[in-house]
Amino acid sequence: MRLKIKILLIVLCVAGLPGQDQALAQLRAGYAKTDITPSKPVWMGGYDLRNASSDGVWDNIYVRALVFESGKTRVAFIECDLVDLEDFDGDRKRISQETGIPVDNILLGTVHNHAAPVAEAKKNPEWAKQFENSLGPTVKRAIAELRPVRIATGQGTSHIAMNRRAIVPEDRDTYSTYDENNRSQSFGEFKTDHAIKIHEFEGELRLGANPGGPTDTEVQLVRIDDEQGKPYAVMIHYPCHGTTLGGRNGKISGEWMGHMGSYVESQVPGLHAIYLQGAAGDINPRVVGGLDGDRDDIKTTYALGEEIGREVVRVYRTLTPQPLVNQQIELMTRDILLPRAYRLLAASFNDPAVHAPTTALRIGDLMWITFPGELFSSIGKDVKAALPAQDAYFMGYTNGSIGYFPTQKAFGEGGYEPSDSLLAPIAEHIYMREIRKLIRAFVAEYQSGTTE
Repeated sequence: MRLKIKILLIVLCVAGLPGQDQALAQLRAGYAKTDITPSKPVWMGGYDLRNASSDGVWDNIYVRALVFESGKTRVAFIECDLVDLEDFDGDRKRISQETGIPVDNILLGTVHNHAAPVAEAKKNPEWAKQFENSLGPTVKRAIAELRPVRIATGQGTSHIAMNRRAIVPEDRDTYSTYDENNRSQSFGEFKTDHAIKIHEFEGELRLGANPGGPTDTEVQLVRIDDEQGKPYAVMIHYPCHGTTLGGRNGKISGEWMGHMGSYVESQVPGLHAIYLQGAAGDINPRVVGGLDGDRDDIKTTYALGEEIGREVVRVYRTLTPQPLVNQQIELMTRDILLPRAYRLLAASFNDPAVHAPTTALRIGDLMWITFPGELFSSIGKDVKAALPAQDAYFMGYTNGSIGYFPTQKAFGEGGYEPSDSLLAPIAEHIYMREIRKLIRAFVAEYQSGTTE
């Protein structure tokens, strides 16, 4: 396994706190979580296959918040154990009103868990209100827990994930549909006693395991200790769908990432784990219930979670956080416009673009870029490589939901994600161009000492 450890001495280049000496600003962090497990049956998200409400709970789900503060500036990382949110903008505004943290400084994301309730008021009015009411108080409790911190970063490797764009090896007839977790002849709305064989052509792409396809195996950690050197929190970055449990599963679960977090916390007393989803648009766990003949099995979910959890703990224990110097939080937002898919242009000639609200955040030598949807892993790796920081992190499924963002090459190959995307094939080129422009503006602004 590959291991690369970096101890961070954060040196600030800009004064971002009016009337205050930046050298005196001290980086602080606070963590909190709230249980949002439904107490009654709810409609679940992630799969069209389901046609009934949930029938139990495997394990609990949460909202987690990690707040950083430097001087008068605060930024909040908020991760929900859900597949998606109904109103990112509205939720961020309410959090801002309740906490005083500016909307731009709120990074609200989901772990993209397909074994969780759907956060829609029409489908789950009671639970959706419970969830909405949990966000602000969770962040407020994280603020109340703020304390001086030390930071170290590290990288490991995990293979619990796999490219999910399987290539049909030869012409064949099968009773399986193109996506057994979407439409099936053996379960759900389209279940039938008179199944027909479906012809598939060599070279077509279907949802399934593709061991040779592109992926991102890097497990990135940010270890956060308190001022006395005691374990406090760990940020875990790794791109992979929360889909070990497929559409036939009717029980609530935090999926593999939830069990990973629980395992890590069990191995390090006093530690709080927060998982941040990455560019997982074309990445599934290597076992997915309903695909490739695999069945839903919570034991598999837990086994994969513990497998990556062991790697997290291994890397975590090699890190020695040090006191940070002149800590500053630097942030810039942009609304990146991406070309809309040709088939959708006729719906609105006045709106040829898809809006991708994007945040660039840097704390010393750590830098994050957010994306409001399901970016393909190779684009995510390109973004991380372009960031001007010693440690670069990509956060997908954050501050919005514009669906799949395949590579230009993938659009030509076809398959589920390109067919469902709102974007035109040239979007990858436009996006990387705009990311480079954002980075140049970010560097210029903070080198010159200006503020937005």
